[in-house]
Amino acid sequence: MADDLVLTPGGFRSKSLVHAFEPDHGLTLLDSGDFADVELATGKSAVITKPSSARSEFRAHGPTGAGSPSLRPTPALPSGWQIYAWWDSDGKSITYFGTDWVVPPAPKVSSGQTVFIFNGIQNTGANYGILQPVLQWGSSAAGGGAYWSVASWYVTSGGQAFHTQLVRVNPGDKLQGVMTQTSVSGSKYDYDSAFHGIANTTLKVSKIAPLHWANETLECYGMEVCSNFPNTGDTDMSAIEIRIGSTHPKLKWTPVDAVTNCKQHTVVVNDANPHGEIALHYN
Repeated sequence: MADDLVLTPGGFRSKSLVHAFEPDHGLTLLDSGDFADVELATGKSAVITKPSSARSEFRAHGPTGAGSPSLRPTPALPSGWQIYAWWDSDGKSITYFGTDWVVPPAPKVSSGQTVFIFNGIQNTGANYGILQPVLQWGSSAAGGGAYWSVASWYVTSGGQAFHTQLVRVNPGDKLQGVMTQTSVSGSKYDYDSAFHGIANTTLKVSKIAPLHWANETLECYGMEVCSNFPNTGDTDMSAIEIRIGSTHPKLKWTPVDAVTNCKQHTVVVNDANPHGEIALHYN
């Protein structure tokens, strides 16, 4: 089983539970608890059967805490969420969450590590998940290598992960990760995740529980030395904007420094909404 594990921004899980989505397809949660891959132009769908609990290895981050256990060889430095800041809307659906940041320089030392940087929103419930536009250095289940790339992901506590195709980006490129609620029917909510202006990074997810727990996060795997981090002091997650309906709620971000071996730390520069800023420091 260990040889069948692949990496996602949510930890390692079985390769069979990770699904890539084409640009003209969307993800829908069915009443049965299974997901479906829907061809948006025709409405044709294919059921993606949910895994049994015995196959589910993933434990989501967020309000319930925890990270994802890995059956891979243990690296010198801890894996998982390193540092992050979070804010909870008390269960209200976040209808818009945007963040700007700049692709940092490559790590000084590249030794097979994977670095994820993202803003994300998580829901709660029996099979909760996190929607996230993710900047990635290194390899994951979506592909990649010793370069920066972006994709949108939805990863669940039930073990499944869904992603768009990777699009390569370069140090110095300006990114805007955006998640938007597109519709709601009763207790079922629809959202998009995308990098603004970058084609083929939009992941449409429908009929899920409301997304309400927001975060700005640095997540890493396979770290052996501190120089495996990007070769810069920090990444500023800036121009942060969150909406609930048409309003901008007052934000109070909570910084969390979960792993500090290289003196990683989170600084809430500005709680403003819009135009907030959180700095993710690598050292």
